[in-house]
Amino acid sequence: MPEATEVDASAAAADERPDATEPARSVASGWRESARAGLVTWAAGLLLYAVTTYVAWLPVQDLPAKAGNPPTGLGGALDAWNRWDVAWYLPIADTGYQPDPLRAAFFPLYPMLVRAVRTVTTLTTFHAAMLVSVLACLAALILLHRLATELLDAEHGRRAAFYLLAFPTGLYLVAAYNESLFLALSVGALYCMRRGRWWYAGLLCGLAGATRLTGLLLGLAFGYEYLRRRDWSVRRVRWDVLAALLVPAGVVLFALHLHRVLGNATAFLDAQKHWFRDGYQAPWTTYREVVRLISEGTMSHPDTVRNTVNLVTSVGSLVLLALAVVGPWKLGRGGHYLIAFALPAMLLPVVNPVHNYYPLASVWRYFLECVPAFLVLARMGGSRTFDRIYPVAAIGLQGVMVVTFVQNNFVG
Repeated sequence: MPEATEVDASAAAADERPDATEPARSVASGWRESARAGLVTWAAGLLLYAVTTYVAWLPVQDLPAKAGNPPTGLGGALDAWNRWDVAWYLPIADTGYQPDPLRAAFFPLYPMLVRAVRTVTTLTTFHAAMLVSVLACLAALILLHRLATELLDAEHGRRAAFYLLAFPTGLYLVAAYNESLFLALSVGALYCMRRGRWWYAGLLCGLAGATRLTGLLLGLAFGYEYLRRRDWSVRRVRWDVLAALLVPAGVVLFALHLHRVLGNATAFLDAQKHWFRDGYQAPWTTYREVVRLISEGTMSHPDTVRNTVNLVTSVGSLVLLALAVVGPWKLGRGGHYLIAFALPAMLLPVVNPVHNYYPLASVWRYFLECVPAFLVLARMGGSRTFDRIYPVAAIGLQGVMVVTFVQNNFVG
């Protein structure tokens, strides 16, 4: 556990406001440091995924594998990552939201970028999607390191980026999903808020909203941090507050597009019913249902395992967000705006659960977006014991999840 002086110093650092006169040389040096740290973490992660994919057929030796025969070359190994939601993003990139209105559940910015990369290269749609995700992952790691470094320090920044990619569902940051793109845009927006760059923050929030509906929740962080920097005085509000109007722009433009091509502006909400997300309920009702399903199942059954890890992740995220405010690992007032986004984002799948055999499906994937939780984990990593236990446990479990994913079994 960190000593009180270290806690006070970090909390004070988090409350400092960036100096607009900070030398350009110092800013460039900071970004170079973040680029190096992000690049090393990213490269290590890609190596892990390559090696794990290579050995992913060993557990099913002499058995019929759900994913078919082992790949015979690099292309086949890469195609082993063409699983689950990827089958939705690729048709959107190819032909848009017609003729299947269920495609509307998947927001447009990621498939738009995939189509753009495919158009200007000789890559297939899937390989273009992988390239977009891998590059967005690198951007997210660099941005998270920079944000954590400014809020805390460089060592915490290094751990935050590493702990993020090491998390058991970190594989989704390189899979052909919109996860890494959304995270990069979200962290970029949060960083711009930290620096008081409101128009850039609003633009990135709008782009995040065009990637995933929860991008709208970044508006809560925007409002909180904007007012905090003006000492909560309405009289100190300036014209740059209009940048907040960009936050919902991505969702609004998507709704207008769906109205034009499908005749239904809210098709992205209606399509969620296909995945059994229909209606809202109290969080304790969801938790009670998950506990019941766990207690009625056998301990090693895949559904029981999924329910258990998602329940632990959901409750754990709330605990970590509380620790971001109070206790020895708190982030200080300068980090509270991060919680204004992360808390409702983590509660949303709890109050709007999946009405089937795992109500909290994919929560431990959504946890990747819980930025302040990874900052708290980075602070906890000041303990050498924790800094050894967390990576070993997380990376080991992620290896199992990579094998599960490429063998075409559901991870979340």
